[in-house]
Amino acid sequence: MRWPHFHEDLTSLVTVGVLAEAAAELDRARFRCAQAYEVLTGVRDRLDRVLDDAYGVGSFRPIEDLFREEEAALAKYEAAVARLAASRERCAGLLSALASERELMRQPCSRHRIH
Repeated sequence: MRWPHFHEDLTSLVTVGVLAEAAAELDRARFRCAQAYEVLTGVRDRLDRVLDDAYGVGSFRPIEDLFREEEAALAKYEAAVARLAASRERCAGLLSALASERELMRQPCSRHRIH
């Protein structure tokens, strides 16, 4: 996504709708990240128990699928963390743009005043 240059296009104002959408996406990203972490933790707990059992029996052969499941859960968690970071960055950018717009509107008769 390319962020607009606000000095080039003064019609790109931050609206309440855009801010609400970004906040909702941030909430969804937080939820997905927490969900992915819970899945990853559950898989790792099962893996620890199976490893303990396999060590006691002396055979590690049946745990390959569990290792693949752990790798998949880790990949989903890492993707969720990346989406969360992007959502946080978007919200921060929007809030910064909103603050700049408000500051420009407070300035009397500025050349860069937003109409």
